[in-house]
Amino acid sequence: MFGGNSNWRGPIWMPVNVLIIRALIQYYLYYGDNFKIECPTGSGRMMNLFQVSEELANRLSHIFLRDAQGHRAVYGGAEKFQKDPYWRDYILFYEYFHGENGAGLGASHQTGWTGLIARLIQVYGLVDAKRLLEAGVARQMSSAA
Repeated sequence: MFGGNSNWRGPIWMPVNVLIIRALIQYYLYYGDNFKIECPTGSGRMMNLFQVSEELANRLSHIFLRDAQGHRAVYGGAEKFQKDPYWRDYILFYEYFHGENGAGLGASHQTGWTGLIARLIQVYGLVDAKRLLEAGVARQMSSAA
């Protein structure tokens, strides 16, 4: 049931993932730090919903960031984009991405929705779980008054 090709390992769509991340943040504001789930499933690691959203955002970010060997997952096996000094720093925003290795698929100029990765990097660079909860509580207090 869970081995071989029985699991769907389809493409990664940026807008769907951003909607999931946003929903996790909203649920985190409601449940706070006490509600935890196992992430990833089967790992034994328990995380609150903010941490899960951050984990997903980090995984999406790593599609575009260089790994230890200097390769970007977004470019898969395209040597020109991986190694050529004139091309390797030009980031293409693909329509969607391979579900297992992160390689870009479909149209390569999808700056509309795939550009959301820049916003995710910004948000998680500026906000931590504690500040987010404090801002959420403050917002609730001001709207109740």
